[in-house]
Amino acid sequence: MPTITVIKEDLERLAGLKYDLPELERALEAVKAEVKVEDDTRLRIQLKDTNRPDLWSSEGVSRLLRGHRRGRHETYPFFEESETELELRVDPSLKGIRPWIAAFACRGISVDEAALEQLIEAQEKLAEGYGRGRSAVAIGIYDASDVVFPVNFAAADPDAARFVPLGMEKELTLRDILIEHPTGQTYAHLLEGFDRFPLITDSRGEVLSMPPVINSRNPGAVAVGDTFLFCEATGTELDAVLLSVSIMAANMADRGGRILPVNVVYPYQTPRGREIRCPMDMTEPVEVDLEDLRRVIGGGIDNESIEAALAAMGYRDVALGPSRVRARPAPYRDDILHPVDLIEDVIVAVGFDSFEPELPRDFTVGKSSPEEDLADRIRGLMVGCGFQELFLPILSSHVDLTERMRDTDAAIVEISNPMSENYSAVRNALLPGLLRVEGASRKALYPHHVFEVGEVSVIAPDDLYGTRTEIRLAALEAHAEANLSGIQSRLEAIAYYLGFDYRLTPSEHPTFLPGRAGEIRVGGESYGIVGEIHPEVLENWSVSVPVSAFEINVDIARSQP
Repeated sequence: MPTITVIKEDLERLAGLKYDLPELERALEAVKAEVKVEDDTRLRIQLKDTNRPDLWSSEGVSRLLRGHRRGRHETYPFFEESETELELRVDPSLKGIRPWIAAFACRGISVDEAALEQLIEAQEKLAEGYGRGRSAVAIGIYDASDVVFPVNFAAADPDAARFVPLGMEKELTLRDILIEHPTGQTYAHLLEGFDRFPLITDSRGEVLSMPPVINSRNPGAVAVGDTFLFCEATGTELDAVLLSVSIMAANMADRGGRILPVNVVYPYQTPRGREIRCPMDMTEPVEVDLEDLRRVIGGGIDNESIEAALAAMGYRDVALGPSRVRARPAPYRDDILHPVDLIEDVIVAVGFDSFEPELPRDFTVGKSSPEEDLADRIRGLMVGCGFQELFLPILSSHVDLTERMRDTDAAIVEISNPMSENYSAVRNALLPGLLRVEGASRKALYPHHVFEVGEVSVIAPDDLYGTRTEIRLAALEAHAEANLSGIQSRLEAIAYYLGFDYRLTPSEHPTFLPGRAGEIRVGGESYGIVGEIHPEVLENWSVSVPVSAFEINVDIARSQP
């Protein structure tokens, strides 16, 4: 769950009201958050909503507190403005590297110490959390007083282009920044495999930043007293980039800034057109059946209360008909994926204490299922074998499950309306998640031994819903001597203690090395695979040592007569 640190005085200034701690705790119910005192001036707010990045900042929390208390939210006219003199041009060479960018300028903002700290906090929370460690979205903020438009986004020769990065005084090439600068070392993996690196410059050729790694020292450094800012976001998912810019624009507007839109001109087609005026309102109206709304809430609520609740949660263009309600979410939100999301906002706005609790009508005794008992036993065995357990999301991306595994024909269950491309499919295997963790852990001391026991969804046309959920065990070894015989010995130990016999048949699975992989079979049925991971797959995940792994359906333990 996202946790942010806010300056209490700054939060109260933005919210327009001073709070004592009990009052703030009650008010934060509208944000679905809990608060803890960090020191005399700072608070830590833990947010329960992981799908609302607009709340991951002091500005976002105070916006909802202010709007919920007043029963209405401010409007942001810059989302509707069509004319702008500011332009950002994208070079065609970026299409296969980091193709998307959005930006805006902000004039008249007062950057004091609190504002600077909180803007940086919002920038980092969005990039690290919503932007998945800057891979999907990275954000840069600059002193715009020395930026000459139009701004250019292009791919540069990493050994020829140079600038002075933040935190240093000497000029370095782009490649040297990845080697010598601490931030460059942290994010170097995001540019691995590219012969040209992204670079943002103004019309004079002055470097603003090398996204997604680091800004230039000048004009990249924002300081207390600045009043004219430029903000951009780059990434690999266009809508995520656009949403991040919308959130940052709303945050700066809440601090008194006047947002100046930027027209981004692409040389290639995008899902939003060749020219995108940013910040962009991507929201669509949502319709809910009033009978469904009242049924889910579990009580009667009149139309006037529904309209007031939606206004308090920032919805616009609320229209109530005889049987349906229609409304548009706030322009900095992209989490309303289903009518029940709107219903939830009505419940939050009305207040949980407004509803009469109901005692359960049936008495039941719960216990773990046989499948979970077996999974827990397997976990104990794997830990006993020296492996460390991972708990990874069930949702993944199409690219991770297919292209990065060298298995482009893999059948996967995809989500029709995903909030993010990073979570657009239900995983069909556990190994992609283990490899992702291994790629992020390559600086940790070897050997690595990790495993996961979890659910996957596989296409099964003969089943009722066309899919089947399986509980699987996947284990991975990464070190200089990792091989088939080593990982198979781990499989043998699991088979011995769980009491099942299996045989291996040669497998040509594209994820594994030819001749170094076997299909795990029992009684003529396939239950999994074991082998050495193909070097191309390791390269796709930025893994630099040999890796061997196996993945089995835990039903194999119940397959014996």
